[in-house]
Amino acid sequence: MKNWKKVTLFGTAALAALTLAACGKGTSSAEESKKLTIGYWKGSDTENATLDKMIKQFEEENDVDVIPKVYTDITTQLPTDLSGGTAPDAFYIDSAFFPYLQEQGVLNDLSDVINKDEFYPTIASAFEAEGKPYAAAKDVSTLALYINKDIFAKAGIDQASIPKSYEELVKWAPEAQAKIDAAYGKGKVYLMNQNADLARTWPFQTARGTAPITKDGKSDLANPDSLAGLQTIVDLFNAGAAATPQQVGAGDEGAGFATGKFAMTLTGNWNYKVYLDEYKDLNFDIIPNLTYQGKPRTMQFTVGWGEYKNTKSKELADKWIQFVTGKEGMTTWTNGVGTLATRPDIAEGSAFLKENPRLQVHQDSIKFATAWQSGTNLTTVQNAFGNFVPTAFKKGATADDLKASMEKADKEANSKISH
Repeated sequence: MKNWKKVTLFGTAALAALTLAACGKGTSSAEESKKLTIGYWKGSDTENATLDKMIKQFEEENDVDVIPKVYTDITTQLPTDLSGGTAPDAFYIDSAFFPYLQEQGVLNDLSDVINKDEFYPTIASAFEAEGKPYAAAKDVSTLALYINKDIFAKAGIDQASIPKSYEELVKWAPEAQAKIDAAYGKGKVYLMNQNADLARTWPFQTARGTAPITKDGKSDLANPDSLAGLQTIVDLFNAGAAATPQQVGAGDEGAGFATGKFAMTLTGNWNYKVYLDEYKDLNFDIIPNLTYQGKPRTMQFTVGWGEYKNTKSKELADKWIQFVTGKEGMTTWTNGVGTLATRPDIAEGSAFLKENPRLQVHQDSIKFATAWQSGTNLTTVQNAFGNFVPTAFKKGATADDLKASMEKADKEANSKISH
């Protein structure tokens, strides 16, 4: 399953060293190396094989040696390389990690390398600062609702009856859950999952115009708008219609859905091929995430290729980024790996999408999806949220329980942010 790397906190000494490292001048074209170092984290066997294929093609076409540098935790290891001046020439950047790197001034402006208008606007904006692109998105995943058609059929629930909004779902859920309980036994199968994860609750918390993280980077999970959004989720738990993966003994929502614990699950397209390859009898459909507060909402998780400001191989780094995010390279990557294209022109001709039309829901969701990104303290707030929200994500939780849990999360996060 896809592992989305998150931003972490760094010590003041490391930050100072990183800032100093960013102040140097880039190397002139006369000093360009015939070697290109690229940094990334190890993916699935399919991802690794596809990237190896692209590396070999780039080496042959440009008469260059590409040196891979595989990170096990890029958000802690890359800053160390940056501060020591040993960073790769080009490297993966998760959208959540981008604000930190941009703040440190270690990335090259790619305005003369890529045309940001060729990418979906919601994706391109995740790697922009003051209107300039500092990374080129290689692929993207969005969240959509997966429906177990066999569970719906056994419980006598018409899939067409699923409401279009979460507000209506709260009203519809008790009856649907009662039918599931009658078919499977109480507590055996839940209508849907709800992860105790800020990345999944973000659309609810931001729907009324504010955010769980303030503009100055402070945790504000207990603000009234955020609590109102979370209360909708708590209502589903109180209806007995939702559970976290942990509450059903599953490692994540993808596994919970595949093993029949959830009739519906909100998950990403990274699970699609897992289901096809490992759960061949799983009979499922995919529909767009439900609306909330009158608007379609979902999250997107995207990774781009960025370029080290002090690269000694800028010309080659430019060519690499143009290759992997250009028409040929991105087509090779998305068809080979099964991820979604970040450019409309490539998505329209995607062989993988044509062969797997159910994934079109994920691709279409890019148009309104929100990038998983919010300043440099996102991981700190996310961790605090995850520590305390489970006390409210269960049947019997009250509005006071929810408020108390978020106030504790704010206190923990802001204590760490202020030090």
